[in-house]
Amino acid sequence: FGLNWMVSLYNNNLNGILADEMGLGKTIQTISLFSYLIGNKGNDGPYLVVVPLTTIQNWINEFEKWAPAIRVITYKGKKNERPQLAQFLRNEKFHVVLTTYEYILNDKATLCKLKWQYIVVDEGHRVRNTKSKFASTLGQQYESAHRLLLTGTPLQNNLAELWSVFDFVQPKIFGPYPPFIRKYAEVIEKGLLKDASTAEKAKADQLSR
Repeated sequence: FGLNWMVSLYNNNLNGILADEMGLGKTIQTISLFSYLIGNKGNDGPYLVVVPLTTIQNWINEFEKWAPAIRVITYKGKKNERPQLAQFLRNEKFHVVLTTYEYILNDKATLCKLKWQYIVVDEGHRVRNTKSKFASTLGQQYESAHRLLLTGTPLQNNLAELWSVFDFVQPKIFGPYPPFIRKYAEVIEKGLLKDASTAEKAKADQLSR
């Protein structure tokens, strides 16, 4: 089901959030999407997958197990080693670059030069902070045809975080934050909470700040 949904997003030129409980196969579904696009759509990438350092080996293992034909470059290493990786990206053929949050910031001069077909962020709640340097750098300085967030935890605690997630997934659709908060805070107050208790309204007001 997840693959069909992601293919539908791709066909309709939309981005999305794959939000499943932990352990339900978001990694494999993402790899399946890449396999489908390469094999059925002739889209060889490149695809950028940004993951926590603690899960990068699992991603490598899953690619090797389920899609060994996909050429994956793991972009990490010491500062004096990474220029060789950068040269490889310029000169060699590959499908996927697998890296971590820190290199999105530290090596943006190299990584943001590529025109990515997909940017996939594992633990997508990392982009929910409107003041996050990682979210603003990846969202504004990296170019991609499609974006996908993967998460197994709640994405937002208030409307500011919700806007940050939406703005990353579908840039420009929801506009700047101030008009968004005015519009949707009013919807919550007048619509969803019209029959709410005083305590519920107070909680909603707190979350919208």
